[in-house]
Amino acid sequence: FDLINTPNITTIFSRVTGGSVSNIDGLIRTLNSSNPVSLFLLNPSGIVFGPNSSLNIGGSFVGTTADSIVFADGFKFNAIDATPPLLTMSVPVGLQLGANAGTIRTQGTPALNFLFRPSQIFKAQTVALVGGEIDINQTSLANPDGRVELWALRNAEVGLNNQTGLQLTSPISANWGTIALRQSSLIDTSGINGGAINIRGRSLTLQEGSGISSATGNFGQGQGITVKTTEFVDLLGLSAPANYDTPGLFTNVSGTGAKAGDIIIETERLRILNGAWLQSINNGFAFNFSTFQSTPIKDASTGNITVRAKDVEVNGYNPFPSPFTGIANFRPSAITTLVNGGNRNNSGSITIDADRVHLLNGGRISTNIIGFNFPGFEFITTGNAGDISIRAAESLEIKGVTPSGLTGAVISGIQPFAEGSGGNITIDTGHLQLADGGAISSALSGTGKAGNIEIHAKDVEVSDPVIDSFSQTVSGITVAVGKNAVGQGGNVIVESDRLRIFNGGQITSSSLGQGSAGSVNLRVSDIDVQGISQPLPDGRILPSTITASSANTFTARSVNITANSLRVRDGAEISVSNSGTGDAGNLNINASNIFLDNGASLRAEANGGSRGNIRLQASDLLLLRRGSNIITNARGASTGGNIEISAGSIVAVPKENSDISANAVLGQGGSIQITTQGIFGLQFRDQLTPDSDITASSQFGVSGTVQVNTIGVDPNSGLVQLPANVTDPSQQIATGCAGNEGSRFVATGRGGVPQNPNQEVTSNRTWDDVRDLSAYRESGGVTAQIHTAPEVLVPATSWHLNAQGKIELIADKSSTQVQQTLSCAAVPKS
Repeated sequence: FDLINTPNITTIFSRVTGGSVSNIDGLIRTLNSSNPVSLFLLNPSGIVFGPNSSLNIGGSFVGTTADSIVFADGFKFNAIDATPPLLTMSVPVGLQLGANAGTIRTQGTPALNFLFRPSQIFKAQTVALVGGEIDINQTSLANPDGRVELWALRNAEVGLNNQTGLQLTSPISANWGTIALRQSSLIDTSGINGGAINIRGRSLTLQEGSGISSATGNFGQGQGITVKTTEFVDLLGLSAPANYDTPGLFTNVSGTGAKAGDIIIETERLRILNGAWLQSINNGFAFNFSTFQSTPIKDASTGNITVRAKDVEVNGYNPFPSPFTGIANFRPSAITTLVNGGNRNNSGSITIDADRVHLLNGGRISTNIIGFNFPGFEFITTGNAGDISIRAAESLEIKGVTPSGLTGAVISGIQPFAEGSGGNITIDTGHLQLADGGAISSALSGTGKAGNIEIHAKDVEVSDPVIDSFSQTVSGITVAVGKNAVGQGGNVIVESDRLRIFNGGQITSSSLGQGSAGSVNLRVSDIDVQGISQPLPDGRILPSTITASSANTFTARSVNITANSLRVRDGAEISVSNSGTGDAGNLNINASNIFLDNGASLRAEANGGSRGNIRLQASDLLLLRRGSNIITNARGASTGGNIEISAGSIVAVPKENSDISANAVLGQGGSIQITTQGIFGLQFRDQLTPDSDITASSQFGVSGTVQVNTIGVDPNSGLVQLPANVTDPSQQIATGCAGNEGSRFVATGRGGVPQNPNQEVTSNRTWDDVRDLSAYRESGGVTAQIHTAPEVLVPATSWHLNAQGKIELIADKSSTQVQQTLSCAAVPKS
């Protein structure tokens, strides 16, 4: 279908008013045009693009099931009512879709997957498909370097923005519809700049191996992919062996100096299943088909990935074998940015903002730099991995592995034959759970520096480790410098109300390569480290642990814990160590209460270096039960690490073999310094015994020292010297009180009745009045108020007139002495 236009024509409007679906199965193009021409095709009943359909228009193409096109002057080009005049000089500003807006469909031909499907080329500045629903089936639709808009909605007016090429703007309200890509369908805008893809609807579903892609060439700036739906986005991956290739949403870099477009998804629920990927990738090499040669890509970056949703689920793996090899790779579902080769290339960042995030059965979120090592060909990739930021307001759950043993994980890494810096991982959530192989990992397997892991959560649970089949590392919260790596390990920072590590759960910083491991820093109110793992495939049984370890000549880092309560029990441990010749790190714990029970240990070990010190501050209590230990070990000629303990009380049961020891083999034993108000159940001994001991021995060297400073209470504190002269009690104590004046007995002191020594001691505490009572006492000494004793009456012996002229009888005073008695009034008031 040829549209022959003159230079004065910029836009062509066409409509179908017969009520039938439009079937397009050929080429639509404009001829004799020296300027871009846009084409609008309206059919409210629906539009179907057949397998032979294609488009070649200099401007934009809008295929829509809208009722009308709205112009700036109020005129409507209507496909329902064709009676208004057709001529207008205004510009189109919107598409008016009715309640019965039809569906736009594409129908291609079957193919192995979208890589082998001939593309239906839509060559235009913008290809916009706007209808009640969008159904892309067995179709590879390409618009190189152009823009693609897929909008599914009814009862709405979609705005048209022509300022920077045709773009659609969202209505105030709409009844959104579904958008689906099926049977290995593909939407692709790859080119020099990688055109933008914008999708709006109630839902987007990519299934049966379908994908959406935009690649960027040399020095291009990718425009990215934006998906906004009101309900869900489902990337359902593979559903049949024929759909073997990795499907999903992709932006990528295919040239030097380029930046891939970003991917933005906003929805209520995002699911990535069955090996689907949400990915921005730099393939590392550009292939020249004319010379059949590959050249490294340089100075290029992948795009960033941003997801905003209530629920995010990344689950499962590609379950089907390759049709070429018959071998299943079980590639996991993933959100990832990746640099796969080249020089000075960077992978983008990943940002997840959701209420709940689930990574299940091997599902991953990762940023990586990967190098190559083929027989006869080794290529070092240089660059930096992007940061990962996950905000899951309610929960983040990471559980399960693929059948090939890949763990579900959040990972940032510099892989073998790569050089650069790993990205930092930041997690902010309510409840964090890692189980059955779930991992958060920052790894350096090449050269450079591993990123840091920082976690802020209300509750953290880490349990049930698995050995990852690719990295051969144990799952958990880990930062690591690999065996052949060169560089610095990252740090682990955890801030939480509660941290529970059980069934062999791991929080570790380790180095097997040429560099130091990072530190582990925990600021948690309540920490519980408990138990051991089930046997791993290599036969190991791991204790639940918090550790910083090295096996090299470099200095290992420290474990620093600040908590209110720390419990380590049932074979679990907290440790620092260096099994090589370098120095070990230090174990520093500051808590109100530290409880070690049933074979638990706080341990520091050095093999050929020094350090490996343990410093504990327990303001209330340090309790050791049932074979628990606080121990520093120095093998070889190393000097034993020192132990410094400051605690309110240190308690152990004498016969339970709980020890505090700083031991060495050939070198000098370490020193032990203890400051406490009391030690109960532990005895200083030269060597360890079956009882509970404190020792700083050396098997073949000089023993260390043990110093205990017991801070007691001064028994004379608060006592007052009594006077030497005793007051006569006869004038201080009432001999009796009148019955009608009330009586009472007061016993001063702490109050209450002493507990029966045969009863269990309770934690109830008496009330003490600590106020200064001197302000409530009367000043001066106590004055006894004595009743005046009545005189004995005697007869009058005379009379006289007083000054007032009245007669008074006169008697002599009684000569009898009456004993004066005290009354209750004499008792002093307080």
